Amino acid sequence: MARVLVADDNRQFVEMLCATLHDAGYDVASASSGLAVAHLVEREDFDLLILDVLMPGMSGDAVAALLRNAKPQQPVLLMTGDSGGDFVTTEEFAVLRKPFSEQQLLEAVRGAVGSA
Repeated sequence: MARVLVADDNRQFVEMLCATLHDAGYDVASASSGLAVAHLVEREDFDLLILDVLMPGMSGDAVAALLRNAKPQQPVLLMTGDSGGDFVTTEEFAVLRKPFSEQQLLEAVRGAVGSA
C-alpha cells in the first residue's frame, strides 16, 4: 500500500483529500504547514508528498526544493490555485491546479506512485 503525505493549511481541504485517497486504498498522513512536512519526512518514509504551494512558514515548493537535495528520489506533487505558476517549472515537479476533481487527483497520484 502506497503511503502518501498531504499538506495544505486548509484543514477541510486536507480532510477531503485524505478521505478520497484513503477510499482509493492509500495509506494517508497529513500536515498543515511546510515545517510540519519537513519534520515528518525526517522521521517517516512516504511514497508521495502532495504539497500545497502556499502554506505558512515554508511553502510547498520550498519544501520540495529542499527535499531534492536530501531525498532526490522523493516523488512530489504540488497543488496550487495560483494561475501564474511562476514559482516552479513543471519539468521539476508535477503540478495539480486547483480546483481539481477527485478523478484528476487520483490520476495524478497513480501517475506518481501507481495503484494503491
